[in-house]
Amino acid sequence: MKKSLALLVLLIGISVCFSQTAETKVEAPDKIEIGLLENIFEPVHFDHKLHADMTKMGEGCNTCHHHGSEGVFEPCADCHTSDEENASISMPTINGAYHRNCLNCHQDWKGDEVCKTCHVQKKFRFNIRKKLDATDILAHDHKEIVVPEIFHFVSPGSKQDPVAFRHKEHVDLYRFKCEHCHRQTDCSTCHNYTPAMADEVKTLPVHHNPCSSCHETKAEDTCGDCHRSTPSEGFAHINTGWELNRFHTTLSCNQCHLGSDPVSALDPDCASCHTNFEVGEFDHGITGIQLNEDHEEIDCYECHVDDRYDVAPSCVECHDEDLSYPTDIPGIKINRK
Repeated sequence: MKKSLALLVLLIGISVCFSQTAETKVEAPDKIEIGLLENIFEPVHFDHKLHADMTKMGEGCNTCHHHGSEGVFEPCADCHTSDEENASISMPTINGAYHRNCLNCHQDWKGDEVCKTCHVQKKFRFNIRKKLDATDILAHDHKEIVVPEIFHFVSPGSKQDPVAFRHKEHVDLYRFKCEHCHRQTDCSTCHNYTPAMADEVKTLPVHHNPCSSCHETKAEDTCGDCHRSTPSEGFAHINTGWELNRFHTTLSCNQCHLGSDPVSALDPDCASCHTNFEVGEFDHGITGIQLNEDHEEIDCYECHVDDRYDVAPSCVECHDEDLSYPTDIPGIKINRK
């Protein structure tokens, strides 16, 4: 009887422990004071709860605690040291780690007085910090990245010809920014970079991904468009399937391809850009033909069927088939303005 009672008490105790454990919830701190440079600045009062609530827009706690797992988030200083000699671009010092995390969102800092943007300086400061370490990217001016005219992509072990990528043309002419193609990259991509193992080969979709948004990379019969023994001669508008006529050759790209986003194809229908093709609105003399009295009051679509201004006008709507353009013109030729 005593043994049974003791066993019952033990089971009840275990169940109580489990129930308490299940109900135990570790609450993240609402406020955190970061005072690593307490000899120079007042501590930074970090509103942890406010930032934690905003992580719903990102990856939860891992938005900042990038190496956390299963609800365990170790202090940053467990990995990031304060000693520059034991740090690198890929593993910055603790100051560099804090700054990178904050700068992803807070981009209002000023280069001339960068520290004062977030830190309150103490009236009396000791052991003045002379400089930022090399792994702390804050206020470090990056050297200008020179864009090469042509970058040669060579796939190890591939039987395909290399791709001569006209890098500068894509930046200057097509308005591509670095991040449009170079995705999921950071400082360590170029600095302290360790080449991938030789047996690590990207799949074709991943390999072609940066190019696929504009170029056909799936059809096998199009490989030679990019993989070729000689580089392409560069951009020519006729390669888009629409050769510019004399009215457009003097225009800059931005006059038709508006905005700052990468250049994309436009609707070749003239009326998609030109809205003044109406009697009394459009000066036909700009085309080099001054309309005569019989034609100057006729609606544009009577000659330009279906509002197609990129093909020869039709005369058969009003005239016999013995009249046709350009043998017959609806006026006189003049010098274009």
